[in-house]
Amino acid sequence: MDLYKPDVPSGVKVPALVFFNRATGADRAERFYASWARTAAAQGLIGIIPDLRDGNEAADFRLLVSYLERHAGEHGIDSIAVYAGSGNVFAAFPVVEDPALTSIKAAVMYYGIANVQQFRLDLPVLYVRAGLDRPPVNESIVKLATLAVSQNAPVTLLNYSGGHHGFEGADVNDATRHVIDATLEFVKHATSAPYQSALRASLQEATAAGYLQAGKFHDAATTYGSMVAARPDDARLRLAYGEALLRDGQAALACSEFDKLRDKGLGYRDLGLPAAAACLQKGDPDAAIAWLRSIPARYLPPSTAEDPSFAALRDRADFRALFERK
Repeated sequence: MDLYKPDVPSGVKVPALVFFNRATGADRAERFYASWARTAAAQGLIGIIPDLRDGNEAADFRLLVSYLERHAGEHGIDSIAVYAGSGNVFAAFPVVEDPALTSIKAAVMYYGIANVQQFRLDLPVLYVRAGLDRPPVNESIVKLATLAVSQNAPVTLLNYSGGHHGFEGADVNDATRHVIDATLEFVKHATSAPYQSALRASLQEATAAGYLQAGKFHDAATTYGSMVAARPDDARLRLAYGEALLRDGQAALACSEFDKLRDKGLGYRDLGLPAAAACLQKGDPDAAIAWLRSIPARYLPPSTAEDPSFAALRDRADFRALFERK
């Protein structure tokens, strides 16, 4: 591997940015990646260009990570991030999303696609889309980014609308320089101790939210339940727990949880709508009407009148009257 080091005082450790590229020997230091590594070093990062053999990229990369974990001190490395672009994304993205590779603290994927089904919630990723790339590539990037967001993964999509595939070399302008600067700033920020600490602190709740968004309602309810037991006075957490119970079909328990949130300062709709739905599913339409009535007229969405969740109330005069209030 080739290391490009920044000018920092002896003993100071900085993040390393590994450039995941299929090449070995002299080929690995070709101009494009050498320029990237020099730019990273100029911005205070250690740029690393390793040998990655064709057909053996993932295994070679794992060997590299194992080496860097053992020798981080002697190279002045305090954390590891990864860059991959174009066809290299296909091999790199699944590897960095391996939950066992916890030493990888951040990743950057440029204009490439991969087969990733499950995203790490502890790995911040900057996914860069070149807007002038081929339509099939960009359509696949949007689908993959959407899947990541649906799992509540910390993936940021940066859409460079005027960039071509390989814009670092193809489009020499201020917009390209801005994306490169934003990329290196992302790496520094995402690998920093304060950011990593905040990410770990919210991981359990982020996981529960991901379960909910992915339709794993029982897992969401179980995870939220354990957190509510530890933090019973957290109203927003209990609201999320109630919503997970409702979606898991535990309407009676959800209705009970929502009752505990009265006068806790939550948004009228945020509490009133799921509470009404839970009580109606429980078989208590009067309680459902009472919850809907607790929402001031200006905050009650007109679409609620046609919401299938409240179809059982449509023939009631007091339900229709809710939408005639001034």
